[in-house]
Amino acid sequence: MQLGFTKGTTFPSPRAVRTGKRLFESSYRHAILSAASLTVTFALTGCAKDPGAFDPLLLQQTQRNYAGGSKDIRQPLPAIPTTMQATFETSTDANGRTNVTRTTSVSTTGPSVGEFGEQTIRLTLQEVIQRAVLNNREARVAGFAPAIEAARTVEAEARFDPTFFQNLQFVATDNQVAPTFFANSTGQIDFDQSNVITSQTGIRQNLPGGGSAQLQYQIGHTDFNPARNTTASGAAFNPFYTNDLVLQVTQPLLRDFGVEVNRARITISRNNQRVSLLDFRRTLEESLANIEQRYWQLVQAKQNVDILERLLANTELTAEILAKRTGQDVDRQQTSNANSQVEIRRSLLVSAKSRVRDLSDQIKQLMADPELPVTGSIVLLPADEPSVVPVEFDLQDQINTAMQNRLELIQQQLRVDTASVTSRVGKNNLLPQLNLQGSVGVNGVAQDVEAAASNQADVNYLSYTLGLQFEIPIGNRAARAIYKRTLLQRQQTIEQYRLLVDQVALEVKQTTREVETAWRRIVSDRQAKFAAADASLALRQRADANEPLTPDFVRRVLDAQATLANQEQTEVQSIADYNIGLSRLERAKGTLLRYNNVLMEESKVQPFTMK
Repeated sequence: MQLGFTKGTTFPSPRAVRTGKRLFESSYRHAILSAASLTVTFALTGCAKDPGAFDPLLLQQTQRNYAGGSKDIRQPLPAIPTTMQATFETSTDANGRTNVTRTTSVSTTGPSVGEFGEQTIRLTLQEVIQRAVLNNREARVAGFAPAIEAARTVEAEARFDPTFFQNLQFVATDNQVAPTFFANSTGQIDFDQSNVITSQTGIRQNLPGGGSAQLQYQIGHTDFNPARNTTASGAAFNPFYTNDLVLQVTQPLLRDFGVEVNRARITISRNNQRVSLLDFRRTLEESLANIEQRYWQLVQAKQNVDILERLLANTELTAEILAKRTGQDVDRQQTSNANSQVEIRRSLLVSAKSRVRDLSDQIKQLMADPELPVTGSIVLLPADEPSVVPVEFDLQDQINTAMQNRLELIQQQLRVDTASVTSRVGKNNLLPQLNLQGSVGVNGVAQDVEAAASNQADVNYLSYTLGLQFEIPIGNRAARAIYKRTLLQRQQTIEQYRLLVDQVALEVKQTTREVETAWRRIVSDRQAKFAAADASLALRQRADANEPLTPDFVRRVLDAQATLANQEQTEVQSIADYNIGLSRLERAKGTLLRYNNVLMEESKVQPFTMK
């Protein structure tokens, strides 16, 4: 399989995959993409190239090299604490003023994305998808299957290709012959010697109707000792040449008769090729679905880092205020509790930062871009904002679209067609074997090859044969059992299609409900976030008004901060689920590739349309 891309508007040949940037007309695709069109062609048919010797170390070299380059940005792990260490410590100077000193660093949460020489790159979802279509390993592996099935289709078609043959044979005979009264009256053992050279040239071919034909031209040179042939004058006619032109035809009249029966293998091979092409599309859809899910999860993870960083900063600010007012209206329990909350929230931030890098690596693995290997130090960050625009769906329209585009339904239609062809072949096998055989030949004999050919051209010696062959097994049980099996298999494929229709309808309805549910959650979560932000603001305003920092008030401040952060994370989760749900709905309808502006031409793979 050959992969490549060009910029332009040229469309590739059939069985091609194209992806490009354009203006999404859907209400939930707002970004205006570049006018340059990216074309990706998967050569699913054509000449296969020898990949050469398999060198596993060479294939591992990229990941090995990039892994070594990430040593410079790794930070040493902190030592585990053996005693409690407060986030802030207080001291009193000579003038009686209270000073607050930070004892721990935010760096204990690990480096933020982009710190200490770590490189980042922001990619839009469409850019990620383009790189994945070009390089995704699973898609590349699956792309070989249609080409393999195409080769098998050619193998089936080649059964009807004519075959040229050339045979050359030399036979030398030297036998003792028992004496006869007429041949040897002396009673001595006689001998029979001959040299025969035969050359056969011709063409044979299987016919679409089930028969076979062979046209053969044969030249023979024969030399007997003693000479066996004499002319009317008594002269020996030895050696001599024989020329024969023979046409032989065999045609079934009952079993194995008909173009459909004899081309059944080709039809089945073509159906298998189309099923394989749809399997390739399935792999591509799964890869794009995983990419889109990881991308919106990365958006969510990056926003969670920002939320937790704000939460940690607010908590540290509260802890610092408490430390400054220690001994006034704040006791040790309050400061220790605040320090505990600081460390808890640092721990959450550590996990959130790791989550960003994990998702970045997962996206790089799915893209398989040689410029962005998994072991490289570059961290991917999202450049797109998630959609927060409501989309209204008509269930009947979604179901109709799914019934027309789901690859599983198209594949099953092809399997039903294959089972139908097989059952018709099985029905034909119930018939007895009755073959018509015939041949016609023109002969010429002379002492030299030119004269023999001239005699043959006169067509004075024409031979022909005509015959019938009849055969039927007694009881014909095998053919009956095969036909019954093919009927049951066809019925099974039809029932499987009904099952798939129900499954597709269920998936579309559920994913439509998931999208609507996610949107309603966004509305509620945003209202809850506004309320949590107002509650936190109210407490901060009371603190700014010098309200006594009682243990209950401090607890309420810390809880309000956590509640606001949790509600912000919940809203981010709902938004990510909404965007992932849109992608899942498109996949349930079988339109995920078009949704992501990836066009796949499936030659001769057309679903049945409703009338």
